[in-house]
Amino acid sequence: MIRDQAGGRPRRPRAPSWLAIPSPGSTRTFLSFALIGAVCTVAFVGLYALGRVYLDPLVANVVALTLTMAFNFGANRRYTFQDTGDALAIQGARYGAAYLLGLGASTLTLHTALSLVHEPRRFVETLLAVGSGGVATVIRFALMSAWVFANRGDRVVR
Repeated sequence: MIRDQAGGRPRRPRAPSWLAIPSPGSTRTFLSFALIGAVCTVAFVGLYALGRVYLDPLVANVVALTLTMAFNFGANRRYTFQDTGDALAIQGARYGAAYLLGLGASTLTLHTALSLVHEPRRFVETLLAVGSGGVATVIRFALMSAWVFANRGDRVVR
């Protein structure tokens, strides 16, 4: 516990703003994000598997994540964060930065996993790619909540 500025009653410390949680309807927000994520994951698996016919695993990962990015941004903007305001360009740029951070983390995670599992079967490799995409998803969700759509005012608990 810490004391408020007036030195009065103790209060609970607040979480840092980068840990912002969407509210109200956090359950609805999470379910919407999860449903959109499931659709994107199915698309990712198909695109990754198709890409692996011609491409190296890391390149196939980049291509598949990039191709699902636009749908992910648009759907999460509209349905998860319910934002249809005029800040599309700013939010798009911020989402692009969040996407690149997630892509970097995903690529690094996949590279590390593939170096630990010597010549995995294609099914195992695809599972590793989906798992590395999960790392990117956590990063994107945190950044979408705390930064990309942060100007939504009362919808973010700080």
